[in-house]
Amino acid sequence: MVNEFISKMMKVSFYKHKEGTTSSYYHSGGVKLLPNRLSLSREKEIVNVQRKGRNILHPITGQLLSRFKVNEESPLKQYKPYECRTQLWQVPQYPLFIGYGTIGISSESGRIEGDTGDLVVLYSIDDWENIAIFYFAGMGNPDSLGQVMQFLNEWIKTEFNKEGNASQHPLQKRLSDD
Repeated sequence: MVNEFISKMMKVSFYKHKEGTTSSYYHSGGVKLLPNRLSLSREKEIVNVQRKGRNILHPITGQLLSRFKVNEESPLKQYKPYECRTQLWQVPQYPLFIGYGTIGISSESGRIEGDTGDLVVLYSIDDWENIAIFYFAGMGNPDSLGQVMQFLNEWIKTEFNKEGNASQHPLQKRLSDD
């Protein structure tokens, strides 16, 4: 029952690294909730973060920063400057994944002052060249994280290997080849 619920909540987007850049990624398939262009920085490329709150629980693996363009539409695009961001933390029990985060968006004041409660989990099999972003609306609380990670771990091993799921995106194809 829990896995069925998680499965119905999951939306998947794919992003591809822009050649010649260190952290620019462009949407290349799947659901469009996040902006078309993302900046995904690895842990070594970001400023040191204070060791408090969630930063004590899990090691930081990176950061996702983005801003919607005027012509883009999304339920996350609410207030100028239309920014989305999150730190990415790794769950040591699931080293298969880049990490997870909870999406923060611009508030009425124009600043990111909290998060939406939406969980994102990032996955790549080719050293961050192609990235799958699993999006779970309203599941960003710590109680849901373990269940989502366990579900995704099993789902990656089975679902991506089923015939027909690997036809559209290079990451999907690579996953089916493994």
